[in-house]
Amino acid sequence: MFFAKRALKFGKSKSTDNVPGSPGRASSSPLPPPPSALYAQHPTPSSVSTKIRLSILATAMVDALGGPAEFQERFSFSFITHMLPNDNFRLPAGVWSDDTSMMLCLAKSISSFKPSPNSTHIGGFNEGDQLRLYGRWHRSGYLSAIGRCFDIGNTVARALTIYARHRNNPTEALELIRSELSEEANSGNGSLMRVLPIGLAYWRDGDEAKMYAKRSSQVTHPAQMCGEACQFLTALITLAMEKTVLPLDSLEEDPPFSKLSLLEFIIRYPFENHKLLVALTLPYGLPPRPEDRVEREAYYYKFHPLLRLVAATQTEPLPKDNKFPYHIPSEESVPSSGYVLHTLIAALYCFFATRTFEEGALMAVNLGDDADTVGAVYAGLAAVWYSGDEEEAEGVFWTKRVREWRRTLVATQMIDEVTEDLLGWERKLAD
Repeated sequence: MFFAKRALKFGKSKSTDNVPGSPGRASSSPLPPPPSALYAQHPTPSSVSTKIRLSILATAMVDALGGPAEFQERFSFSFITHMLPNDNFRLPAGVWSDDTSMMLCLAKSISSFKPSPNSTHIGGFNEGDQLRLYGRWHRSGYLSAIGRCFDIGNTVARALTIYARHRNNPTEALELIRSELSEEANSGNGSLMRVLPIGLAYWRDGDEAKMYAKRSSQVTHPAQMCGEACQFLTALITLAMEKTVLPLDSLEEDPPFSKLSLLEFIIRYPFENHKLLVALTLPYGLPPRPEDRVEREAYYYKFHPLLRLVAATQTEPLPKDNKFPYHIPSEESVPSSGYVLHTLIAALYCFFATRTFEEGALMAVNLGDDADTVGAVYAGLAAVWYSGDEEEAEGVFWTKRVREWRRTLVATQMIDEVTEDLLGWERKLAD
């Protein structure tokens, strides 16, 4: 995806006296919490196989949904609710982009890598094999929805050019990629958009998953922020898997795991990159955090950068003719460019500002700019959170529109085949 580097600007925070999740009453009240309260939003329990299948499918769906809005200025196009032809590349509706192709290449590499042609061991993490499959996608359309590569980010293209020159020595190729592409100016979202399979395959060992996530980024995006963004998103995926797959010990938690719990994991995350730290953790010098979860959530809406952003952009009354139950924030408050920081914050914003998979997906793709990638990153996390079999997740994941997106999506058999291979590797790890 193209990379337009801009400074992240949070909108000015407004009063949080009436922000979502801040009802102004004690948690002991017999009244139910408002549906927008983060502490009242819980994930959908389901099986490992369901979570993996639907997270990969969801990424492809929202990637394809957002394709027509890519490169478009926010509010310059009609509100997108269903799959449309992608006029940017003259593609029919339902075609997913490089985001999904590279994600599938990574998943395929993890499930099919062989240390040598005659090896009986199949599957595992290997950077050289990942580069090989990315190169195959670029050259001949391997795991492309239409059999060819029609879009590629500048940093990925440069990395694959280096690899092509040193194909017989992957170690040398990787060293050159790290040497030539590690500057912050190369902090695009091309590794973040594809990292999902690592969290899904290695979710049982969060530290191992984070290590592989960073290494997977360095294959094309060795900039420090890119690697840490991939580690962080993978940490969220592994935690969400741990808290949602059946059988669940976490069902006995009191209070049960919620979006508020996930936010507090983000707040405690040991970021090394200063920009990620500032954007996703609490500033220093704050008053003590309340113990009561209702008051604590209100505290976060007042002081946490991401929730302040939600409060600043979602508490104004909606226009009477608004058909979407949320405001689409301004480009200044929530940029959606190919800069990895913008993509990550925009995807998290869409997750925390909405209550269902469909709502967050529609918000993400209607941001424009790098809408397909913001949508893909959102979808991977949100699907782990919301997804389940249709009787389990009706309304929160499965809706009439989501079913329509699934019907319109192209090349689903290809997605299913790669997903089944990844599931096979995850089962090997579990055994």
